[in-house]
Amino acid sequence: MLSPPPTSPVPSAPLWLGAGGLVPFVLLSGGLWVLPEAYRPTLLEWLRTYAAVILSFVGAVHWGIAMLHRDIPDRERAVIMGWSVVPALVAWVGLLITPSSGLTLIGAMFVIHYSMDRQVAGRFTIPGWYLRLRAGLTIVVVACLGMAAIR
Repeated sequence: MLSPPPTSPVPSAPLWLGAGGLVPFVLLSGGLWVLPEAYRPTLLEWLRTYAAVILSFVGAVHWGIAMLHRDIPDRERAVIMGWSVVPALVAWVGLLITPSSGLTLIGAMFVIHYSMDRQVAGRFTIPGWYLRLRAGLTIVVVACLGMAAIR
């Protein structure tokens, strides 16, 4: 079953919640460029921790899809649910390594997970606006994490 056409507008609640979720990414990564160097370790840790939490949240969407779609064969359901925990595990590793490497790893995982979102959307019904919302959010998140990692 394919997703509805991607032309449906993003409902206001997910749009505003998604945009609000970007605020810490933008403020913390921007702060690394404008605030005194003394703030750098704290800002990096806050950004890396927030990014890990959000990456875990994004991964859980696949668990929800696997639970709600009754027409998914059990084996495929297990694969989708298994995948849904990978972002949380990667986020955890991203917290264990150096801040710059952790931000890079977590940023890369956001891109990989978006690619998995596209695969799931091609096979199962999800709202038509979902991929557009995720694409925009992912671009901003990855840009912020990249800017922080190179600072």
